[in-house]
Amino acid sequence: MARHTLQGKYFPLYEYLSKQQERHVVLTFEEIEGILQAKLPKSAYKYQAWWGNTRSGTYVQAAAWLEAGFRVDLVQFGHCVEFLKVSKEILTKKKNKVMRESIVPKSEPIQNAIYKDLESFQKIMMKMDAVQQFFLENNHRHFTEETIVSQFRVFCEWRRLFVGIEQDVNYLAKQLMYDFLLEKHLLDPKNTNIKQQDAYTFLYEDQIATGEKIAAILKTSPHTLTADFAPSQRSMFLQDCRLLNDTNATIQYYFVTEELAFNVIEKNYKQYLGRIQLIFLPKVIAARYSLHA
Repeated sequence: MARHTLQGKYFPLYEYLSKQQERHVVLTFEEIEGILQAKLPKSAYKYQAWWGNTRSGTYVQAAAWLEAGFRVDLVQFGHCVEFLKVSKEILTKKKNKVMRESIVPKSEPIQNAIYKDLESFQKIMMKMDAVQQFFLENNHRHFTEETIVSQFRVFCEWRRLFVGIEQDVNYLAKQLMYDFLLEKHLLDPKNTNIKQQDAYTFLYEDQIATGEKIAAILKTSPHTLTADFAPSQRSMFLQDCRLLNDTNATIQYYFVTEELAFNVIEKNYKQYLGRIQLIFLPKVIAARYSLHA
C-alpha cells in the first residue's frame, strides 16, 4: 500500500490499520486509545457521525482508516469499532453506491481548511458539554422560586453558554447538507464552497462526476408557523425557488431544518417546487423524509 501524507493525532491508527492483513478488524475503544496514546473525544462515544466514512470538513479522523483502505462497518459505543477492508473503494451506507476517493495528496490550503473546520466542530462540542454540565449542576434548583438577582445571574450564564448559537446551528446544518450530498452523489470532497446568501440562507453549486450540475439551497431560519407561511416567508421561499432555477442545474435541492416548514411547503407550495427536491434535515439522514428524492 502506498504511503500517504496523513499526519496528526490519528496517524498511529492509520499506521496500525495499514499493517493489518485481515479483512475484518475489531478494536475496542481502549485499544484505539492505546494505539493513539490519547483519549478519544467525547463525541466519539456519542455520535455515529464522528465515525462517518468521509474525509469532508470536520471528519478529519476518518482519513486514518480510509487512507489505510478500511471503512467503519459498525460502532458499539464505549465497547468496540469494527473496520472492514475495502481497498480503494469506500462504500457508503447505501450498498449500491460507491464513492471513489482520490489518492492525490491534499494541498496545504485544503489541509488548513480541514483543521479550521475541526476546530469549529470541537468548539461546538465543548459548548454542548458545558451546557450539559450546567444543567447537571443545577438540576436541584427551582428557578421560579428564587430571587430576581439569582434569576438574573442564571440568564447571564445561559447567555454566555449560548453565545453564537445561530452560527453553530448554521455550521452543523451545512455539514449535514454536505454529508447528504456527498453520500448521494459522486462529489469532489475538496469542493466545500458553500456561499452564504443571508443570515439563514446558503447556496451550494457543484458539478458531479456524471457531468451534471447540482445546486442546493439550505434554509436554517427558525419559523414560527401554524398552517402557513407569513407573506414575507412566502415571498422568500418563491425567491429561493427562482434562484435555484436560475442556476440551470439539472439536480436541485431545497433543504430546511424545521419540520413545520417542510410540512407547510409540502401542503401549500408543492406546485412551486417543480424538479426541486425538498429535504428535511436532519431526519432525512436516518429515514426517508423528502419530496421527489
